[in-house]
Amino acid sequence: MKRNQWAALLLAVLLFACGAGIGALADHLYEGRSVSAKNAEDFRQRYINEMQSRLKLTPDQRNQLEAILDDTKAKVKAVRDSFHPAMLKIKQEQISRVKSILTPEQIPAYEQLVVDRERRARDQEERDRQDERRRRR
Repeated sequence: MKRNQWAALLLAVLLFACGAGIGALADHLYEGRSVSAKNAEDFRQRYINEMQSRLKLTPDQRNQLEAILDDTKAKVKAVRDSFHPAMLKIKQEQISRVKSILTPEQIPAYEQLVVDRERRARDQEERDRQDERRRRR
């Protein structure tokens, strides 16, 4: 190969390596800034820990913060429970409307998809309840 061809090849490899390095760095920075809480209890603990470290809360303030979070959670649950029947109606309407646009062959697969999503949601709710029980002990 001529000298110019080697130089071009070397430049291309160097450019590729730089791009890969910058991409890896950007991914690392992005992942470091994203919320990685797996459930509500993880999010709560991360929030409390951040408040503790940034604001240097006293033990009494930490207890008060936990009480505030408990109260807020109870209020949100009460609102969610009051809207639950209306939300179920909307959800059933959506399912019916989606079924109306599907072919008879697609409907069983869609029904299975709905069942799977509901199961995952119930499983997540159960994990959240267990986490809450463990936290209260």
